[in-house]
Formats: sequence, C-alpha cells, structure tokens
Amino acid sequence: MIEQMNSGNMWKDDISKRQFKKISPTEMRYLGLTEDNVNHVDTLEELRESPPNIIIAEAARNVKFVQNWFKEQELRKKVKYVMGLGVFQQLHFDSQSGKNKLLKPSNIKFNNMYRPYIGQDAENATILVFRTGGIGDLLFIQPNLRYLKEKYPTCTIWFACGPQYQPMVRNWSCVDEVLDLPFTFSRLKDADYHMLFEGVIERCKEAETSNAYNLFSHWLGLDLPDNILLPRQTPVEELVDKCKEVLDKWKIDNFILMQLRASSLIRTPRHQFWAKIINELNRRGRNVVLTDNPRQAENVDKFIGELDHKNTFNFCQYSDSIAYTIALASLSNGTLATDSALGHISASLDVPFVGIYGPFPGYIRLKTYPKAIWIDANRHCSPCFIHGHKPCPQAATDGYSPCYDDLINSDEKLKSLVDKVEDYIYV
Repeated sequence: MIEQMNSGNMWKDDISKRQFKKISPTEMRYLGLTEDNVNHVDTLEELRESPPNIIIAEAARNVKFVQNWFKEQELRKKVKYVMGLGVFQQLHFDSQSGKNKLLKPSNIKFNNMYRPYIGQDAENATILVFRTGGIGDLLFIQPNLRYLKEKYPTCTIWFACGPQYQPMVRNWSCVDEVLDLPFTFSRLKDADYHMLFEGVIERCKEAETSNAYNLFSHWLGLDLPDNILLPRQTPVEELVDKCKEVLDKWKIDNFILMQLRASSLIRTPRHQFWAKIINELNRRGRNVVLTDNPRQAENVDKFIGELDHKNTFNFCQYSDSIAYTIALASLSNGTLATDSALGHISASLDVPFVGIYGPFPGYIRLKTYPKAIWIDANRHCSPCFIHGHKPCPQAATDGYSPCYDDLINSDEKLKSLVDKVEDYIYV
C-alpha cells in the first residue's frame, strides 16, 4: 500500500485530500507539544520561546508514500524521523482502515534536540536547513546560505525540502546535500546547528509588516542588508535549450510568462480575472505563455480554448520539474502572476516581474527585488493577512478570494492594469 500525501491547492485536480486524523491530547504530550503551539505571537523574539510544531516520530511499520505526486518515499519500521505536525497527522493512520497506526511518537522530543542557528560561528560546522513551505519560502532562505558559505567556506549545508522543489535546490552551489522531508533523526543529531522557520510567517505578527527576506534573515541572527537579500540561481543550460525548441515550434521569440494559481486558493484569482487580462494582452499583440505542472495541462488547454485570441500557449506538458519553469522564465521578457513561485523565480534570474496581491500587500514579499512591481487589491477587507490554506471568509461557493476582482471591474481599470504590465515588462 502506498499512501498519498498532499499539500497545496491543486487547481481543478480530481483528487481529494486525505482527512487529517485528530491527535489525542496524550499523543500531543508524547510529541512534546501542547495546544499553545498554534498560538500567534507579536514578535520573532516571542516565537523563539515557543516550541516549534516539529516532531520526532517512529515508523510502526514500513510505510511508502508519495508527496504531491512526485517521487515515492519510504519510512522504515523502527526508524525515527523528523517531520512537521501536519505530516504526522496525514500519515498517522493508514488511509484504508483509518485505524492502523503507521507512526507513533518517539521517546525523544524535538525541542530537547533543537540547536537553532542564530548567527554563531559556522566554521567547520554542519547546518541542517528544513522548511515545509513552497518555492518562495525556500528562496527567502537562500541569500543567507550564500552569505554563510562565502563567510565560512568550510561549513557544510544540508537542505531538507519537499521532493517537488529538489530539482531547484540541487542547483544551488551553497547547498552541499539535499534531503527528503521527513528526514531521519540521525541527520538532526549529526548536525551542529538547525535552521528551522516554522511559524516565522504563519504565527508571527511581524510578518504583516516586514518583508519576508528581512524576517528570515533576522530570525537567523544575520540581519543582512537588502542588497544581499536577493535570491540567485542559474537555469540548467540543457533545459534552456529544450525550452527554446518549444518556443521555436510555436514561432515566438518574445513573450510574457504567467502562472495562474498560487499554492493556496485564497491567493488565487478566479479564471475570469486572468482571462480578461490575457485577452487584453493578446489584443495588443503580446504573446503569453502559461506554465504549471503537467497535471494541469488539460485544465490550461481548456482555459486557453475559451480566450478570444490565439497567441496564448500552454507550456505545462513540457514542465516536468520546477527546473523547466526556471529555464523558461530566463527566456521571457518578463513574468506576471499572483503571489506564487514565479515572482521569486523571476527575481532570482533578474527578470522583470509584476505581482498581483490580495490577502496581503506586495511589499512584504517583493520589497527587496530591484526588478519587481506589485499591484495591491483595493477591496474593503484587504489586506486580511490570511496565510496558508485557510478559506477566505468573503469567498463565494467557488472558494476563490474576491479581493482581486475590484482591480479590473471596469474597462478603465482593466486597461490601467494592463498598461502597467506592458510599461514595466516592455520598458
């Protein structure tokens, strides 16, 4: 039996998430957690005093599972693993019976083993970095790792992240080894320092006023200046060539690259929102390329089929990993998206980006980027600062956040928004 473990918003995918099994108060205590762990705090300094929602669990039997339809992973019986509380909830019981326990709390509490990195001398040290968030979250971390690798060339950096992000992280010269999440307890024990970012954005009020790069750097005790807090990566040359072959087939040599959805529904505009913008760009003769993972190819084809013009192209079927989107973005004139991976990828490539922001303002994500502008929603209830996968309280039955709609609810507003996009990308 292979367990399917999902996270994120799958736009119109016909796959239901597993229901999280409630963990008993006794098990919570065994895990070293209490209900106070979910409380919000005002400052990062207060967050340091709160035990993170990371646990050590032991596999009760051999467990195979797949995260987000990527590679198959296995937890081996009697081996201890480090994981987020949400992963423990998803894999706690097997999905068929709902009763047989696959994981059990370890007798070792994470908080007793946690050695946070807060600016210590890292000469000859091994640093274990782990983050359960998406691509943006990983890129928020990267400038700090580059800085440390330059300052302490003898340090070793292990980076644990979801399998869907590993093709990107493997290409970072500042990372020595990429690990799966969950990872074995032995890795936690062998590292000198741990870089853990749980709650920095999700449970801290400072995230509502501070840019994420500044926040992450302060959390690490580095407080690097904005000119250093820029992600940098180089596309894989072989994949750039493959992307060029696709563009040659389409006979286009300039285009705007777009991503229609974020990892959560509350940050994803309705399809009608994007259709109006793309129709206007197409009417002005601009080519648009849409990217996402291959499972979305059919949905994107259907979306393109409902547009008014024929110069929008679907790259999804070619995008076998995030490394392909990085390569394609490097060839674009510029990119346009809601708060999603594409904006941070663009910044790492020095490509112009226009961001559309709703639940929270663009500056808390894009302030440090020299080639990015953002357009904030102007709805009466925004910004609400709702993060993660919490539903929008103002959403209709379709679940999509309405805060974006006001940006283009008239021909004049639509023209103004598209003017900004064109002027910035084709300056």
